[in-house]
Amino acid sequence: MGLFGVALLGVFACNLVVISSGQAAAFKRFEYKHSFRAPNLAQRDGSIPFWTVTGDAIASGEQLRLAPSMRSRKGIAWNKRQFVESEHFEIDVSLKVSGQGRIGADGLGLWYTAGQGTLGPVFGANDFWTGMGLFFDSFDNDGQKNNPMISLMINDGTRNYDHHTDGSQQILASCQRDFRNKPFPVRVRIEYFKNVLTVHVDDGMSQVPRYELCLRAENIFLPRNGFFGVSAATGGLADDHDITDFSVFSLFQETQKPAAEQQLPQAEKTKYDEEFQKQMEEYEKERQRYKEQHPDKAKDDDEDEFGKYYEDASARELRLIYESQNAIHEIMKQMDQKLIEIRHQQLTGAVAAQPVQGGGHVVAGAPSFAAHEKNEVIQTLRDLTASLRDMKNYVNEIFTKTYNIEQKMGGTVAQAAGQAQPQGVGDLATQQRLDRILADLNTLRANQGAGGASGGGDSCANLSCTSSSLFMGIIFVQTLVIIGVVFMRSKSEKPKFY
Repeated sequence: MGLFGVALLGVFACNLVVISSGQAAAFKRFEYKHSFRAPNLAQRDGSIPFWTVTGDAIASGEQLRLAPSMRSRKGIAWNKRQFVESEHFEIDVSLKVSGQGRIGADGLGLWYTAGQGTLGPVFGANDFWTGMGLFFDSFDNDGQKNNPMISLMINDGTRNYDHHTDGSQQILASCQRDFRNKPFPVRVRIEYFKNVLTVHVDDGMSQVPRYELCLRAENIFLPRNGFFGVSAATGGLADDHDITDFSVFSLFQETQKPAAEQQLPQAEKTKYDEEFQKQMEEYEKERQRYKEQHPDKAKDDDEDEFGKYYEDASARELRLIYESQNAIHEIMKQMDQKLIEIRHQQLTGAVAAQPVQGGGHVVAGAPSFAAHEKNEVIQTLRDLTASLRDMKNYVNEIFTKTYNIEQKMGGTVAQAAGQAQPQGVGDLATQQRLDRILADLNTLRANQGAGGASGGGDSCANLSCTSSSLFMGIIFVQTLVIIGVVFMRSKSEKPKFY
């Protein structure tokens, strides 16, 4: 058991030696010829020293806007100098991606390639590159609901980036991070050391960066003496893609030292230090002079500008809760006031509408019509009014038709009595029947006159006599037949009633 314990301790000690040697600290040096940072990021002509800015990218003193919040824009910025200082590097980037929409597009790319990039379809840069591309993809092209996403792709110059699937079959590693619309710039740290590439990302919610591991990829072989670059593009949707800091550091192992020719000579370093000290003294003098001339506008030395314009995550959460509670309280007060007004209106309407009988008094709290009951009563009255109006029109139409029938019947009887001449539109068969009836009447009248002249003899000696009641019945039946024929003929000329 003792020997086994000693063996375990030995193995553990060996592992510690290997781990400690593998995690040996690296020497880091800032490379200003491959970097830019605010303030004084760009010169007066809009150019960045040692960098090429093309496309829709715009450089100012505070930031490099690669793509503005407009549709179908793209811009790139590429370093003019090759990175020959070391085989390993570290990049610290501060970026801001902001827009008015709930989602944005397309995204931003950080590059280390064998050659300088050009404008193209991959987040503003060219396809078929050789080297590393770290993509900040804002738009979900494949519909997997995994955006915004940070993904890493290594290309050897033979593969093209598949936008439709967000490069899901091509990327080596990725992580989901919401980097849009943050109060502070999102900090990204990319480290390439001993063929291991790691990416740490800040959440952008505080002034002091809080890095979290996003992705790590091993056995990564990037081209030597490459170029650094940044790019961004927009599509149907749009965001502002800004870079405020792009700092490159060359990494060396602790046992290594930078080459002698890469170190700054002592005389030149002393000259730069003296010039910097002189500029700082002039700046302090100008600052004091400005404070004396403008005491109301000058800021105090201990004034916290970030505390004045920004807030941390906990303070922002408390403020939002307080504002939401105040808003709910105000809404409840408004609703309470509305309820009081509605109750007062109902009570007033009940007092005004209740009739007083026998000298009785109206009770203030008597029930009254509700709003929906009043609306139902009003709608019922409107329906009754419309029904009465329709009935009135129907009665008027019946009266008009009856009057027309009576006029036609009167004209027919007048023609039968001989008071008017037949019209051109009269019925020939009806006229013939009327003529025969008149002829029979004239014959009867003549026979009666002849009988009276002969001294009151039997007037029915030669003719078959007809009683007066039978004669009047025949006349009545014929009249009804005539009226019916006339009515039926006039009915086809009018619209039907259903």
